[in-house]
Formats: sequence, C-alpha cells, structure tokens
Amino acid sequence: MKSSTPLPRGARNEPSHKRRLRGAATMLLYQLVFLVGLVGYAPVLVWRGLFDRRYWRGFGQRMGYIDFKRTGGDVVWIHGVSVGEVKAANNIIERLRELRPELQIVLSATTPNGHHIARLEHPDLEILFYPLDFGRFPGRALDRIRPQCVLLMELEIWPNFLLAAARRDVPVAVINGRISERTFRGYRRARGLLPQLDIIRAFCVQDSAYRARLLDLGVSSERVFVTGNMKYDSVIMGNHVDEAGPLRDWLAGDGRLVLVAGSTHGDEDLWLCKALDSVGVEPDRVRVVLVPRHPERAGSVCDAVQKLGRGAVRWTHSDGGTRQLQDRDLVVVDTIGLLQRFYAVADLAFVGGSLVPHGGQNMLEPAAQGRAVLFGPHTANFRTDVELLLQAGAAVQVADRQELGSRLRELIDDGAARARLGAAAKGVIANNQGATQRTLERIGDLLGPRSLAPVASSSKGSGPVAGLEESPREA
Repeated sequence: MKSSTPLPRGARNEPSHKRRLRGAATMLLYQLVFLVGLVGYAPVLVWRGLFDRRYWRGFGQRMGYIDFKRTGGDVVWIHGVSVGEVKAANNIIERLRELRPELQIVLSATTPNGHHIARLEHPDLEILFYPLDFGRFPGRALDRIRPQCVLLMELEIWPNFLLAAARRDVPVAVINGRISERTFRGYRRARGLLPQLDIIRAFCVQDSAYRARLLDLGVSSERVFVTGNMKYDSVIMGNHVDEAGPLRDWLAGDGRLVLVAGSTHGDEDLWLCKALDSVGVEPDRVRVVLVPRHPERAGSVCDAVQKLGRGAVRWTHSDGGTRQLQDRDLVVVDTIGLLQRFYAVADLAFVGGSLVPHGGQNMLEPAAQGRAVLFGPHTANFRTDVELLLQAGAAVQVADRQELGSRLRELIDDGAARARLGAAAKGVIANNQGATQRTLERIGDLLGPRSLAPVASSSKGSGPVAGLEESPREA
C-alpha cells in the first residue's frame, strides 16, 4: 500500500526547498542530540552489563543487523516497548493468526524484560529487539524485515524510524494509543520541528481524551479513531491456575489468606509490611507475596523485610515452591513473567507503582482474576482504568500508607467485601472488551489485499467502552 508522506500543517504552505532544508536541519540536530545521549549513557550500560548480561543481548539487532527469515506471506511488524505493551498485543496477535494465517508476524520490544515476556508468550514467533533510533539502524532493520506494515503499541514513535519507514513506503499505525499529559506537553513545545505524527497513517487510541490531545497537536481528525483499550481483551479472565493447586497449597495450605503486592517500586514492599504491622495483622494470618517490578531488586527487598523480623523466601524457577515455609515467612518473587500466576491464587492484590509518584502499574490483571484490588494515589498511567474500577465499586484506592493499613485490615476481616470487589472487577473487564475488533477494522487496509470482514461478525466486545465517542466518519 503506497502513499506519500503527509506534511505538518504549519509546513504545507512553505516552498519545497525550505521544507527540505528545515527537515534536514531538524533531523541533523536530532541525530546529534541522540548521539550525545547515547555516548553519555554508554558507561551506565557497560556497568549494568557487568552484572546483568541481558543488557548485551540483541546488541546487533539494536543496530539493525537482524537475521530474519521470511516464511512466505507478507510480514506485519508489531512493536511494544516493555512488558505491558507486549502483553496488550497478545489478543491482536491471536486474532491476526486466526483471520490471516498467511501473514508472518514479527514482535519486537525495547527492554530486556519485554523481550523475555514476548518469548514466553509467543515462542513460535520471530522476537526481536527494536533498533536504536540512530543513523542507519532503523533503515537497516526495515530493509531486512521488509514489512507490509508496522503497528506501534501505545505511542512508541521515533523520528528516524518513522522517516525510514516513509522512505520505503511502509505504512505505520499506532494501536492501543495513549499520550500522557507529560508527553503531550513535550510535543506541544516541539510541535512543527519533527513530522513524526504526520507520517503515521492511523491512530487507534484508548479514549476520547487521548484523541483530543492528538487533534490539538495538529493530527487530522480522519486519522484518529477511539477504539478502546486492548489490554481488556488480552488479560486472562477467571483463574489462571487452580486455586487448590500446588502453588496455593504451598503458600496457604493451612487456610490463611494470600496477599500479593505486584509490580512494586522503591520502598513499597517495606511500606506494605509496616502497614500490616501497624493495624495488628499477624504474619501467620496472611501470607504476603512481594513481586518487585524489577526482579533484580529481590535481594534488597529480602534484606529490608528481614530487618522487620520476618523471614523472606525467594521464589525462582529453579527451586520455587520446594522450600517449607514457616509461619512468619513471606515470599519474594525474583523471576519475571509470574505475576499473573500469583494474582490468580491471591485473596487480595495490591498494585504497586502507586504509593510512589511513578504513575501506577497494570491493575487489570488482578481485576480480571476477580481479586479484591487496592492501589495508591499515583495512577496517572491508568487514569481511565482507575475511573472505571472505582465507579463500579470494583477496587479500593488509598491516599497514603496509613490508609493502606486500615483498608487492608478491613478486607482481611471481611470475606464478603472481597467477593463483591472481585465480582465487580470481572464485570468491568467483560464490559470493556472489544478494542481489538475495532482496531482491526480500522487498520485492515494496511495489512494487504485480503479482507478482515470476519472480524465485523464477532460478538466479542459488545459492551460500552469508556471514553469512546461517536465522531464524523469515525465509529
């Protein structure tokens, strides 16, 4: 599918030679800034690589040297930055393989954790590291993959990559799009300097607020569609593992409750333990499972909680679930990709990144499992999800560490309240599915000549979608 690259609105009336000169000067400045940043970050990368060899993996791929083998049909390249974006892509990958089995799907990630999860979730797909946005790296990767189109999860846009795609007539779409307030402010300040937004063929965004921000940045309305959040389609409903299975027996064979603190940052692990102590919850009444967002923190988390007089048992793939737990032991998970499994055997779930000003982590996974979900005040990254859950009485948001303790105590003592929260949470998830279907309907023409008409007949996702508004030629 061929098309010329659109021009930024402010540049459409410029003479062509001025546009070319301005564009070349802007990209030269961008490359210089990127080079300075890359050189400045190199010592940090080398230092991390000395202790974690994952940082050296895929080094050649990041420079565009991709050993790619085509298996026949057109290639669709899907990119997600890290774990959350990769997981959100699961459903669209599944639907594409069902509706267009001749397509070859390539999945890339930026972070080592995202790459690892992509391999776990899709072992039969080509999994790559996304190229650095410098020099010939993006163009080299595109030349080796030669995709029919590129689908970028959320709003992962890099000017050099997008220009390289435009030069090769490779259409690019943003799916499950979101643009945070901070990113929006940055783009407003730089509006007109880089044409990346105008190169993108379609924006399929999560809600009307994100659509309004893109329109404010000058993106034409006929290219922005509110399709909903695909994470609602990709989460696993019900129990991921049987509650009476080995993991539940190991954690709480004596009948105690299980509290999982997922994707924790900073001191949140320590604060949670202190909050339980402050309201008199005995360690032998609740088994606490701590799952740090970054598994390399597991050692320091164990040290911190042991200073509180608790035992700390690390769960790893090699020996997880084999050590006998004592009454006062809590569990610290140091292996990525297991959070959903632990959410499934929990009675309560605290979602981290929310007591510290990080913006929160994904609370949809425990909600889809029907768990009683709590999180702190910092949830800007999941604004719409939080609004939906709170309006439905499907989650508890606490203002600070002190309130965390009191609300945990209430839910530990009240099984009926936990059940009500869990049932309402599953209802929210079920009522907001269908974004994948709407997205496929919008990007179907980018995937090649065959029709995706069977998608329109799917019954999944008939419920309402928060923030989805009808607009001319959009719904």
